[in-house]
Amino acid sequence: MKLQIKQTVLIVSGFVLLSGLLAGGTRISDPLTLSIPAARAAINPSPIVIPNASPDALIDKIIVLSGLQKQINYVSEKLLEDIHQSPKKPDDPILVEEIEKIVTEVYKPEFFLQQLRNALKQNFKHEQLETLVQMFSTPLMRKITRIESREFDLDDLEAFIENLVRTPLPTNRLRLLQDLETVTRTTEFVIELSISTRRALLMGRVNGDTEVMNVFDSSINAQKKEIRDNTYQGVILIMAYSYQELTDLELDEYIQFYLTVEGEWFITQTVNALIEAFQAKSLQTGRRIAELAMKK
Repeated sequence: MKLQIKQTVLIVSGFVLLSGLLAGGTRISDPLTLSIPAARAAINPSPIVIPNASPDALIDKIIVLSGLQKQINYVSEKLLEDIHQSPKKPDDPILVEEIEKIVTEVYKPEFFLQQLRNALKQNFKHEQLETLVQMFSTPLMRKITRIESREFDLDDLEAFIENLVRTPLPTNRLRLLQDLETVTRTTEFVIELSISTRRALLMGRVNGDTEVMNVFDSSINAQKKEIRDNTYQGVILIMAYSYQELTDLELDEYIQFYLTVEGEWFITQTVNALIEAFQAKSLQTGRRIAELAMKK
């Protein structure tokens, strides 16, 4: 699942549903703000090598080349932007300012980057890390990284969607996008991240109240199919828009990366690390917001 943490990843442009942070509702029927997984790489490694590089050096290189570092650095800024734009933010500007302060202090890039480094140190092989550096250094990977690092032009996206209504995607293009979604587990990742972070925020705010959490879980379970179907359609649509300048051959090569041992290992470690990191920070944020509410 190519990170959706902007992408990413993600990553994570994130990556938290602010309506949950500010309002605490249990339905997740609002449109999800999807980012597309962070760039990985082309299938053919370049001959680039880093002589005598340590695992730490290789991992840091991978995080930079994949675009994850840039996207993680953007997380706090994106969350603050979402708070400013949220129609559900508190009316009290002082309270909003306090929430923004909490977000800035809790969602520090350093924490997410360290969690990511720790995850990539698990069950790794040195040659595996070297191969990933080489893959991320290919022209196609660099092109995809640039694409995934761009800000969405909402007017352009709207025009793209309107055009799709008139002229649907060619069958082969749609199949490639569906294959990319499958190998990157993007829908699974977006749903897990959205629900788990919202759940953690709520748990922190209600101090783990069993009754409240049971209501939340029951509500989510009742919506599971609807959430999955809506998210999947959204993921495919955003992928179609984001990767429109890639040829079918390039898109297929990108898919092939995730079918390699290195690609599958990388996405698995990255996705798990980011989900756990956001859960931890969302729980912390929920608790601090609860403490803030008690003081008001």
